[in-house]
Amino acid sequence: MHRKAILISILVLFSVSAWAQMAPKPGAEVKKLDYFVGTWTVDGTVAAGPWGAGGKFSSTDTTEWMPGSFFAEGHADFKMPPEVGGEGKAISYMGYDTDENVYTRDEFNSQGRREAAKGTVSGDTWTWTSTQTYSGQEVKQKMTIKVLTPTSYNMKFEISMDGTNWMTFMEGKATKK
Repeated sequence: MHRKAILISILVLFSVSAWAQMAPKPGAEVKKLDYFVGTWTVDGTVAAGPWGAGGKFSSTDTTEWMPGSFFAEGHADFKMPPEVGGEGKAISYMGYDTDENVYTRDEFNSQGRREAAKGTVSGDTWTWTSTQTYSGQEVKQKMTIKVLTPTSYNMKFEISMDGTNWMTFMEGKATKK
């Protein structure tokens, strides 16, 4: 009876060990998101346009890996000009979709908006695209992030009604603390 218990214990131990070795690991694409992990301050300008006079914006974004390191979870506190929403908070999740070979970013904010973007990276430039509906009008969006150093990047957020003609909504610079 004692030998049987020892044998079962050894089999369970080997099974757990084998299962742990088979657990999926994040690929090289996912690890590229590590650039965004940390606390960033973002400062910039919202351009004047159909949405209003524009003005300064700022944000403090803190991103960390979720357990398993497949998705990065971000929390942001932002301040925008009043005509484009004012102050708020957002939570986002970034990952990599191996079926579509694109990065994913889902964001939810305290102003009731949800954004689902798809991204690509080429060299030191990240490009995120999405579509939103504002007052019944479909708007295409594009965020371009140009990595400057390991602790800074420039960003440009553009919008288009037709996907061909783009206008700058906001531009800024992010610095890692």
